Amino acid sequence: MRLPGVLSIAALLLLSSTFVWAQSPSPQTSQTQSTAPEATVEPAPLVFWNREITVLRSNYEQLSPAERARKAAERLAALPQVASWNVTSHPTTSGRYSGTVISVNGQLAFAILSTDVDSESEQTLQAASDKAVANLQNALEARSTQTLWPVRLKGIGLSLVATLLLILALWLTNRLGSLIIRHMNQKVDSGLLGLKFGGLDLRAIARGIENGVTKLTVWAGSAVLIYVWLAFVLLRFPYSQPWGLQLGGFLSNLFAKLGMGMLRAMPGIFTVAVIFLLTRLIARITNVIFSEVEKGDIKFSWMHADTARATRRLVVVLIWIFAITVAYPYIPGSSTDAFKGVSVFVGLMVSLGSAGLINQVMSGLVVVYSRALQIGEYVRVGEDVGTVTEIGMLSTKILTRKREEITIPNAVMVGTKTINYSRHAGDDGGGVGTTVTIGYDAPWRLVHEMLLHAAEQTTGVRKNPPPRVWQKSLSDFYVEYELVVSLTEPHERVPILSELHMHIQDAFNEHGVQIMSPHFETQPHEKVFVPRSQWFPTSTASGKRQSDGSEASDTSTTQENYKSAE
Repeated sequence: MRLPGVLSIAALLLLSSTFVWAQSPSPQTSQTQSTAPEATVEPAPLVFWNREITVLRSNYEQLSPAERARKAAERLAALPQVASWNVTSHPTTSGRYSGTVISVNGQLAFAILSTDVDSESEQTLQAASDKAVANLQNALEARSTQTLWPVRLKGIGLSLVATLLLILALWLTNRLGSLIIRHMNQKVDSGLLGLKFGGLDLRAIARGIENGVTKLTVWAGSAVLIYVWLAFVLLRFPYSQPWGLQLGGFLSNLFAKLGMGMLRAMPGIFTVAVIFLLTRLIARITNVIFSEVEKGDIKFSWMHADTARATRRLVVVLIWIFAITVAYPYIPGSSTDAFKGVSVFVGLMVSLGSAGLINQVMSGLVVVYSRALQIGEYVRVGEDVGTVTEIGMLSTKILTRKREEITIPNAVMVGTKTINYSRHAGDDGGGVGTTVTIGYDAPWRLVHEMLLHAAEQTTGVRKNPPPRVWQKSLSDFYVEYELVVSLTEPHERVPILSELHMHIQDAFNEHGVQIMSPHFETQPHEKVFVPRSQWFPTSTASGKRQSDGSEASDTSTTQENYKSAE
């Protein structure tokens, strides 16, 4: 066993022993009592050999009940050990006192006065005397039995066997708990339980709850086993039998109360079970209907297929909340103040801790029901561009061309500008534009022709509708031209734009037209462009190593490849 388990067992034994000892008054406790006036006299139990013989409630001469109990306990303790005991009682009268004298083998033990009888009960002096005689007889016999070695050895042997069985049971309990935790963790990690809601993976939370509940159950079972073992061991020895009886009585009363509570709670539990089953059936039917709407097999004028998934989740949650509200009064103990207090506390904690979560969920509903995005569409959210892969209740996921998955919280989605490149592409394809700035010395007709020629050379640009050129502005130093083309594949926006830019550069360089970017203040003496003869430069080091003319051959080969590509 682990050290924490051993320490917990020792602590539990100490607490149980302390509890039982506190429940059993001793003669020493009686010695601390002081004499009190007749009107405020305190009853004192007469305890011998760990057993209560009777309760003394009145003064005798100058002796208080506590002093009477102390002197009687001393006389009983001084009795010699004999083979048999003869406990008798006979009535007596002494002045204004009347009662019964209890003797052991003809020797005075103590007296029970008529005023010692509980006035609030229907018990008589004779009944109290008979009960005291029986209790004293049992205590004396227990003291005699305790001195017998066969009894001691039997008690020790049974206690050792019970201890070994306890250790085995505790080990089996811990082992079973570990197996349950491992099995449930495997189920949770494998996803068999479907612990996902609104894009949120609940497996870590479920694993923590399952581990905590299992460990708590194991500790509770271990505590019950230790409690039963302690009661059994105490019952093996005559002196500690009263303690064992108290532990056993407490446990039996507890189980009896639990059993009666379960019987009384059965109608409520049955009602909760019926509500749960009906709710589960309704939730399944709702899931089927909305799943068909999501697939397009069922159509409603008031619901779109892309919002059916979020609507299904929202409706199912509302159904379960309504079911919990209806079933709450039938839950056993729901009407108690403790249950209400815990419910209020849990509700307050959930309210304070889920403020950010509720914000994300509400933002997710805005994203879904605004229908700004759909799975598979190519969009730009802020500075991020990619394909929408998931729209959850808490976040939206975008996959970029670099195979990077970007998770954007829905609260950020609501407050960020979103551009959808795929929504209205239709048969004409998605449109894309690029801008160049050209000086006023270049004829605009030539610029239009070069831009349109570059668009024709670009792979992925649709012929219909044809590319268009717009002169957006006449600035101080240049004219701003915008080329707008339609793409066959909107998802290939970045590579198509890259190729289009390369063809624009080649067209302007070939015609000797300078692109006026970046900005400048004075016109240079010569135009800034790359002549065709320098489109495919080679390194100087390469030219030095290849002085046999192979360099020119490589350059001509590259030019031929470029022409064939055009």
